[in-house]
Amino acid sequence: REQNSTKAEQVFAEVAKAIGEYPVDFRGARILTGNEEGSFGWITVNYLLETLIKFSFAEKWEHPQDTEVLGALDLGGASTQITFQPGVTIEDKNTSVFFRLYGTNYSLYTHSYLCYGQTQALKMLLAALHQGSPSAQQVSHPCYPKGYQENVTTAELYDSPCVPAPSTPSSARVLTVMGTGDPAACSAAIQKLFNFSCGANRTCGFNGVYQPPVRGQFFAFAGFYYTFHFLNLTSQQSLNEVSSTVQTFCKKNWTELVKTFPQQERHLHSYCSMAIYILTLLLDGYKFNEHTWSSIHFSQQVS
Repeated sequence: REQNSTKAEQVFAEVAKAIGEYPVDFRGARILTGNEEGSFGWITVNYLLETLIKFSFAEKWEHPQDTEVLGALDLGGASTQITFQPGVTIEDKNTSVFFRLYGTNYSLYTHSYLCYGQTQALKMLLAALHQGSPSAQQVSHPCYPKGYQENVTTAELYDSPCVPAPSTPSSARVLTVMGTGDPAACSAAIQKLFNFSCGANRTCGFNGVYQPPVRGQFFAFAGFYYTFHFLNLTSQQSLNEVSSTVQTFCKKNWTELVKTFPQQERHLHSYCSMAIYILTLLLDGYKFNEHTWSSIHFSQQVS
């Protein structure tokens, strides 16, 4: 919709037509707002974990006593969402949502960061590296493994509202992107995609968006899970262990990686950048730390 609203409307017309042929009382469809996406993800996680309502031994639906709700962390292709029940009054009503579910009131903090989903973030990263490159044709990529090389057209790199084309357009139509396998430089480049400074007397996430301190247990799914699952980091490892695993992986060269993971070649070059991006987002963006890290549960599905 951000890119081509006419096309979005056409898609919805087709959706309505198709669903309208089914024996359901279809009343239309629309694109969720970012806050709805975050909130509904939170409801889904907590409903499935039975923290909202549970069928008791007395064969009654009851609100579970002494059960804490979980926060939800979602990472898609275009956006990322954080939703949780804070321990303080929410200061910015744009980030506040209220639900009454099964007779209990929930006041939640939720925010959706558009363009900070994994596909768009990696695109913003490559565009920043391209614009900072001394060569018009070649781009050194510290997050890609040494020995990896790919060609990218400027048209496909700058085809998104998240990646504005440079003010002085490049003469090169095709860019050669070469991996240098440098995790420290990768981390520094990813940090530049964010603005982590908060105004005076204000707690925030990033880019000046208000966020109270994270509280409680969190369920991290979608993109958070896929990358960490690949790196075998979904078993509640400590932050130290996660960081050293990511560092070690990011230093491996392309030949070594292809030999170790022959089935994964399609996405293999981007796992390092995704892992460092996720760590930056969670630690510097959402302000988790070595103490609260253990409250994040990386999982594909609620079991």
